[in-house]
Amino acid sequence: MSEKEGCRTRRVSFVNSNDFDLTDCCRICKCRATAENGIKLRPLFNGRRLTRIIANTVHIEIKDIQGLPRFLCEKCLNILKTFSIFQVDFRRSEEDFKMTIEARRTSQMDALMEFSSAIEMEKQRENDQKSAALVTNFLKKTKKNKSKPKLQN
Repeated sequence: MSEKEGCRTRRVSFVNSNDFDLTDCCRICKCRATAENGIKLRPLFNGRRLTRIIANTVHIEIKDIQGLPRFLCEKCLNILKTFSIFQVDFRRSEEDFKMTIEARRTSQMDALMEFSSAIEMEKQRENDQKSAALVTNFLKKTKKNKSKPKLQN
């Protein structure tokens, strides 16, 4: 086994898998926790929360298989948390935008319906006024005809 320097952690290259205990490193980046490097490993299979987050975030299902690492380093855990929060925020934003667009469409339709209703009401008022004018004219004519004396033969 040989170790290479990573960005912040010491990553492990597996030369001879028989010489290396896989269980004491990070399941994601393969870094080893030693007293010298200060890397801390967190249990990966303490409950199902972390494995669910990994499955939902990067769409990889991690199973507790004997002989494979059962830990996650703090760096990978923080990256996973950040990405998970980013993904949740992004999904919420998308839903908010979709709801806003739908609300706009609904609002526009409501405004059109209200406008259409106002036009119909105005037409009805005009028709009522025309009808009232016709009735008034008819009554006036009838009154005039009644008041005229009849010619007798």
